Amino acid sequence: MANLSERPTRTPAAEMVDEDALLANIPAAQAGFTTLYRKYLGRVYRYLYFHTGDRFEAEDLTAQVFLAALEGLPGYRHRGKFAAWLFAIARRKAADHYRRFRTQVPLESVAGSLAGESDPLGEVVSGEQLSRLVSVVSGMKVEEQELLRLRFAAELSFNEIAAILQRSPAAVKMELYRLLRRLEVSLHEY
Repeated sequence: MANLSERPTRTPAAEMVDEDALLANIPAAQAGFTTLYRKYLGRVYRYLYFHTGDRFEAEDLTAQVFLAALEGLPGYRHRGKFAAWLFAIARRKAADHYRRFRTQVPLESVAGSLAGESDPLGEVVSGEQLSRLVSVVSGMKVEEQELLRLRFAAELSFNEIAAILQRSPAAVKMELYRLLRRLEVSLHEY
């Protein structure tokens, strides 16, 4: 169990040090957690939305993730991987949701909502291209879809994804680039 009153060791990435500094002691942890909540709220929500396809379920799961994170804060180990720790909680909540409802979210429902929003992706990608993309991504393995969610919906770095998936950052990077290349080829062949 980590002692929250101890100062974390400094790491080269300023963003990681700032997160750890915010959580370094219990009296300041609540204020620090508010800052981190604001920083990660949109990313956690998008990630869960791409799992559920439903705005209300994603909002509910997002609240559960941050509540679990706040409750688990005393057990958080200051190693500069707050995002990985937070998204590991989000992955567990998404898996629990899936087990409870036993339904896969059709990617078409998520893609349809993207096209309707004033999102740069929805503006750039035409309906036909979006349906091609949905078709190709729907045919991918669950692990490949998860990698896409973590990188593009959650906007995690390769290091953060590697910590979540318990792989090296180089392996994650190579897998993602190979996946994107296959996706590109599939879209051209489609």
